[in-house]
Amino acid sequence: MSRKFERKTRELLGGAGEPGGVAGGGMTGGLTVGSDRLFGTSAGFPHVVELDLDRVHRNPDQPRRHFDEAELRGLASSIERHGLQNPILVRPLPQGEYLLIGGERRVRAHEMLGRKTVFAILTSGDPDEIGLIDNVQRVDLNAVEYAAALARLIDKHGYTHDELAAVVGRDRTDVTKLLAIMSLPAEMREEYATAFAHVSRSVMIEIAAAPAELRAELWERAKEGASVKAVRQAKRDHAQGAAAEATPPEPGPKEAMRSLQASVKRIMRDVAVVREQRRHLDPDNRERLMRLRAEIDAILEEVDDGVESGA
Repeated sequence: MSRKFERKTRELLGGAGEPGGVAGGGMTGGLTVGSDRLFGTSAGFPHVVELDLDRVHRNPDQPRRHFDEAELRGLASSIERHGLQNPILVRPLPQGEYLLIGGERRVRAHEMLGRKTVFAILTSGDPDEIGLIDNVQRVDLNAVEYAAALARLIDKHGYTHDELAAVVGRDRTDVTKLLAIMSLPAEMREEYATAFAHVSRSVMIEIAAAPAELRAELWERAKEGASVKAVRQAKRDHAQGAAAEATPPEPGPKEAMRSLQASVKRIMRDVAVVREQRRHLDPDNRERLMRLRAEIDAILEEVDDGVESGA
């Protein structure tokens, strides 16, 4: 695990495990922590606080953009039955207010249930980074949400792909492929987000890597349920078709004769120059001329045979 990812994960957990925690009620990462001698918990173990929901402000830059109502109702039912197993993540603001960093779905589920308070962990660090990591670790973002979140981090911090990969704990190649999704047409990304978010990340990555003229066709196939394998095959078929179109067709008899006439004229000019200057022919060129003469003799013999048989 990269050091940056470890650091961001500690921040996500409210600074748990950071050096400098004070036993018996020190502050670590903006969160009150303490050593519990009875249960043997670490001095860096994050404590949960209960906050009024009306003091928790939504993060306008949070990665998840679309929320399935059926999934929210299912989450609300689970919270009502079993309680909130994973507290939300918040960042303290002035005057006792808080910014929601991770847990938008959990907050919405609490609102569905009519709850007035919610359990939370106070955290520090960059809200965009921690919010993205929280979503990655708990509920997968769809392909467009993930790509957009990565792009926002680059815009905000000027990260290279290598640096961003270290922050989110992914391979640089994966980050580059995901970011390519943002190059898809805006209407395609919007259609995906609103109606076809079930299309896998892998399929969206393949479409983003396809030639621009092929993307719309691949997107239609993806909406019909095409697998990654099928999309890749369609890309190979397109590439082979393009290569075939780029190969010039075999010339017809008339085109071949015109080409031959031009070649003969050029050869005659070159031969005349050689004869005038009496250049010495090396063995390779002499061999080429001998083969050319043999080909010409064969053509002339066939022509003569045809003339005689036609007479």
